[in-house]
Amino acid sequence: MRSLTSFPVQSQESQQLLTESTSSSADRYYEKSSRLWSVTYVCIVAVQAIFILGFALGITSPVLSELGDKKSGYSSLHKTTYKDIFSGTILVGATVVAPFGGYLVDYLGRKLSIILCCVPYTIGWLMIILTVAFDGPMVRPLLFTGRFVLGIAAGWSSVSVGLYPAEMSTRYTRGAFVVINQLALTVGTFIAQLIGNYISYYWLAVIPLALTLVFTLTTTTIKETPRWLMTQNRKDEARKVLAWLRGRNYDVEQELQDIEDRVMSQDKLTLVQTLREFKHRSVYYPVFLASTIMFFRQSSGIVAVLFNAEDIFKKAEVKSPGLTSSLSTGGVQIIASLVGVFIADLFGRRKLMIGSCIIMCLAHGTMGTYEFLNNKPYCHPPNDSKCKDHLYPLAIVSIAIFVASYSAGLSAASRLLMPEIIPLRVRGVGVGIALFVSWGSSIIIGALFDNYQEAVKPWGAYWTFSFICFLGALFVAFFIPETKGKSLEDIERSFMEKRSRRLNL
Repeated sequence: MRSLTSFPVQSQESQQLLTESTSSSADRYYEKSSRLWSVTYVCIVAVQAIFILGFALGITSPVLSELGDKKSGYSSLHKTTYKDIFSGTILVGATVVAPFGGYLVDYLGRKLSIILCCVPYTIGWLMIILTVAFDGPMVRPLLFTGRFVLGIAAGWSSVSVGLYPAEMSTRYTRGAFVVINQLALTVGTFIAQLIGNYISYYWLAVIPLALTLVFTLTTTTIKETPRWLMTQNRKDEARKVLAWLRGRNYDVEQELQDIEDRVMSQDKLTLVQTLREFKHRSVYYPVFLASTIMFFRQSSGIVAVLFNAEDIFKKAEVKSPGLTSSLSTGGVQIIASLVGVFIADLFGRRKLMIGSCIIMCLAHGTMGTYEFLNNKPYCHPPNDSKCKDHLYPLAIVSIAIFVASYSAGLSAASRLLMPEIIPLRVRGVGVGIALFVSWGSSIIIGALFDNYQEAVKPWGAYWTFSFICFLGALFVAFFIPETKGKSLEDIERSFMEKRSRRLNL
């Protein structure tokens, strides 16, 4: 492996001149004129796995409401405990498998990993469907095990599909194609919640099972990423894939050479060697940045807001509060995620995340103020209606603004930044670690939120989330680099050069 100190020490201005000289105007023209339909096709096929993941997350409430009165066994298992276990098993499965799935993505390749995700998806949905044939105590093991297996598929597909669009698109379209993951997740969750109000949980599981079979067939038609092929010394195949992706008007040799330069500077790594790479700052630092952003993403309070949205609509005496909540929050998420597809490459990652965190901070502050005013602790008696400020429109607007800002900003940009800044040689494992932090944070926050809310009151909980969002904005402003318009190789090289400058002091 080439020494890290072999990279030249340069000023910011000289680095910019070098970048401009190595990327001629002709290269920029070729890259911007590359065709889009081929990349669009493979990315849409791949993100079917994330759509199915969204479906798995969205069926939680409909399934529980239907099984609660007949098959759940609430007499021997408390209703809240049952709900927590059913909701949490998919998160536990995803958390456990994410780092190992990351290594498998590097070892087996992106395409094969995406295809193999269909196996646990199929098993998980079948186990949930089989509960229709059982009553009593057999229902719970099947449901919990099926959800855990779906979690395995969720963790593995999050890593593999998270990497795939980033490595298939160009630097000018990478943002839009990676953010499609966020759009697919929100659409899948929204559809599951919507149709779950009208059909049995049995058919609710049959639908994603059928989609999984379609996904299995269509995934065989996509291509392996050129970057992974180059790590396997399959240069001719990588050239063919790039030529198919970019079209006849694009000169693939410059991009292929850039990828080869990065691949040739590093050796093939076993699992143990991959873990040893994390002693280098050029590896652990970008993984730390990605993991911290994913922590702020989950700690922003999105779970709390979505879980409590239905209660807000009930207090506002809205007809069908559950359906209205799903339509409003889900609709906002879809529209905002769609907006994120178009603005990810327009404004850049840092501006999106900073602006998103600031808006979420203000929305949480407003929501906390609403909770405080609408639940005045100094009322005597506490339920005196004259002492209540009926500010439900303020709460609904705060929820809508928060969800929109989260979906279009922090959530979309963090998904995009994660595969961008992690080096190629550990990209699968690094993304797996970041997703481990993300899924793990979801479990912890979901498990502790109710108790925390009781301890500090609802307004205290929202003000806490407001402060966390403010810290997230500061973290992005001071530590996160801008990756807009840069190739993955240029981003990786920048972290290597920073380490080189310190070694030469």
